[in-house]
Amino acid sequence: MPTQLASLDSLVHPHQIEVQEFDSYGLVIDARSSEAYQEDHIPGAVSVPVASQRLQVSNAEETTLVASDVEPSVPYALAGHLSGLSAGASVLVYCDRGGLDSLVWADPLKALGYRVDVLGGGWGNYRRWVDAGLEVLPRALTFRRLVAPPAGGMCRVIDRLAKLGEQVLDLTALAGQRLVPGLTLVGDTPPSQAAFETALMQALRSLDPRRPVWARDTVNGLGEIALPPSLRDALQRAECLRLEVPPMVRAQAWAERMHAMGIDICGLLHAISESTNSPSEALVNHWRSIANGGHGTDALAEIITGYFDPLGQVAQLGSQGQVVRLASLTVDAVATELELWRTPAAWHSSDSTRS
Repeated sequence: MPTQLASLDSLVHPHQIEVQEFDSYGLVIDARSSEAYQEDHIPGAVSVPVASQRLQVSNAEETTLVASDVEPSVPYALAGHLSGLSAGASVLVYCDRGGLDSLVWADPLKALGYRVDVLGGGWGNYRRWVDAGLEVLPRALTFRRLVAPPAGGMCRVIDRLAKLGEQVLDLTALAGQRLVPGLTLVGDTPPSQAAFETALMQALRSLDPRRPVWARDTVNGLGEIALPPSLRDALQRAECLRLEVPPMVRAQAWAERMHAMGIDICGLLHAISESTNSPSEALVNHWRSIANGGHGTDALAEIITGYFDPLGQVAQLGSQGQVVRLASLTVDAVATELELWRTPAAWHSSDSTRS
């Protein structure tokens, strides 16, 4: 049973690692290597590796000369990040060497009058805080699990729910997958597992535990991204609604979305060919032939029924669930169905089907 709380701050807050809320700082500095920063970092942090400062020192370079509009005692690597910072602003610095690298930046900033916090325990402490948060937060929230096969029309449902002011947790978007859950297209930027968890932590902390959370799950998984066990278990226990839409209607909606995103069917077929569960080359060429013949929507419908839907047939709704079948994905059709979904009664009729 979710905890009845007015907010989640009492469960998970940066005060637990002895810093302020991250967005309250005028500047958050990641003193680790650029590679570590790319792997994951505190939201809003800028990368200023201390290693670059050490290199300059080892070459006997002058490291404190900066632009004329910044105090001359500021190390050069920091200068560009301070130009827009107000006097006396708060700064957070963290590293992965027990604070040793953080002090390289913290000391000159303090000397200039900035209020500087150094993350005690460094990056390891932050990651332990994230892990602990991802364990406790899902238990304090009430989820409504929304499931659809790839290209199943759920994007339109999620967009509409967000516009209505509902709380939405879109796991596919957090995993960096723009079009099809579990499929990475050219131009997609899937996060590392650690970065996904940081983004998920940020998203969960922003939710109101007194209101339901509409969580977009996926029958095909999130590629190489794994859900934290506590969230996975919470979604499996949650009341679940699965959306079913005729293949051609899904194909038409999919074609519109691809056009809006600047994705053509060739790019889609390339991604499918490179995926873990790729179909045969002959089948991909068959779909390409249909599309090249001017029947792109027909090709998409065949991809849906011949590839994506079979992959999702092993998925389970969970302990409680209902299936909703929509004949159309127009704005009006989705809006009408959502009015039913948003009523409490709609979520107390387990194992039912509505058309």
